[in-house]
Amino acid sequence: MSTAEEDPVTDRIEREIRIDAPIERVFALVSEPGWWIEDGPERTVTREGDVTVVELPRHGRFPVVTVSADAPHHLAFRGGGPGQTAEEGTLVEFHLTEDGGGTLLRVVESGFGAGADIAGDEQGWEHELAAARGRAEAG
Repeated sequence: MSTAEEDPVTDRIEREIRIDAPIERVFALVSEPGWWIEDGPERTVTREGDVTVVELPRHGRFPVVTVSADAPHHLAFRGGGPGQTAEEGTLVEFHLTEDGGGTLLRVVESGFGAGADIAGDEQGWEHELAAARGRAEAG
């Protein structure tokens, strides 16, 4: 389903998944800032200027800013966790490639900082990419 690499020097996570949906549909899904931050009925999303804030009652506020977009092939966001600004957070990039009628979606998250424990983030991307595939393939 996915491949993974962890570079202990840069604290970088890479995952990819093939989605049986057109690249435009997948891009529309992943272009929403913070779409990957835990989904559910208690999740709220608000805008504060250029910052999208995803709020989870049990976990706090997650600010996200769009860094760059090149539709339909690349998106980059910077997002912080509770108590951080978006600029203090990690860089999350999505690379989309057409693949035989479907789309190859690759995520690269970097900038965790030295000694960060990223095991939970690695598992989280497995879950989030599978959820993205389900939503995109459902149309």
